[in-house]
Amino acid sequence: MSENKTSNSNNAGYILAILAVIIWSGNFVAARFLTHLTPIEISFYRWIVTFIVLTPFCMKKLIKNIKYIKGRWIKVIIISILGVTVFNTFVYLAAHTSNATNMSLLATLSPIIMAIISRIVWKTKLTINQKLGLLIVIIGVVILITKGSIDVLMNLKFAVGDLYMLFAVILFAVYTLTLKVRPKEISQSAFFYLMVIIGLIPLIAAMIFKYASNNAHTLDTKSALILIYVGVFPSALGFILWNMAIAKIGAIKGGIIYDAIPFFSSLEAVILLHENLLISQVIGGILILAGIIYSTIGDKIKKQNDI
Repeated sequence: MSENKTSNSNNAGYILAILAVIIWSGNFVAARFLTHLTPIEISFYRWIVTFIVLTPFCMKKLIKNIKYIKGRWIKVIIISILGVTVFNTFVYLAAHTSNATNMSLLATLSPIIMAIISRIVWKTKLTINQKLGLLIVIIGVVILITKGSIDVLMNLKFAVGDLYMLFAVILFAVYTLTLKVRPKEISQSAFFYLMVIIGLIPLIAAMIFKYASNNAHTLDTKSALILIYVGVFPSALGFILWNMAIAKIGAIKGGIIYDAIPFFSSLEAVILLHENLLISQVIGGILILAGIIYSTIGDKIKKQNDI
């Protein structure tokens, strides 16, 4: 009975992680229309929208259960700053001087960094199937991003933005690994709402400074609508689904699924932006999905064969 419960919990976790990744992939498409805004402005507006959306549903829950945070405030503040304030800001900052190819390639390092940190801190090991699955996923991502051309890899040029992106990837890995700091008495949505409140404080201070120095950009209708979308879906729904997924399957398995973002971003670009579908995208996408499936069911098959 307990094995069935664990299996069902894992299956739900995989579905939640995939849904989060699909939602997040839309963030990269939306970001293409916000290049006139600074990274601080994008982060501020998206999280303000998230705060407004979550308040009616989460404020009472948080007030009722905030007492369970006692003794964990420093950890909660750190994880909030990492996940809300800094991570997305550095991604947008990277986009100013880095290119999409470099950023996507660097993003694939996230599960590897998670595995390294988890191995050092918690002595967690990847299974053989997880290692092989991750390798297949990374090969698929490289084919997808480079369009199957070795010349793209050979001619990669790195800029300051790439360092920002690498830092963002490390931050996201640390954020995902430290989600276990949430007390079980507080729901995922209420805990995330608290993180948004804490993470917004530095962004509000930065925006006050920008307005005081007349450096803030005004929002047009199109930008406002895009930011509302980003605030509701990638920020609110995406993060809550991801946090729920990690609670069920752990950071390592979630990290492997995270690498599917370039595949879903390409798919959405084809559908929404009418970009051409390339054979390299099809091959890369198949490998990414195959790697994820293998890493998630490989151990189950092995256990069944061992019985």
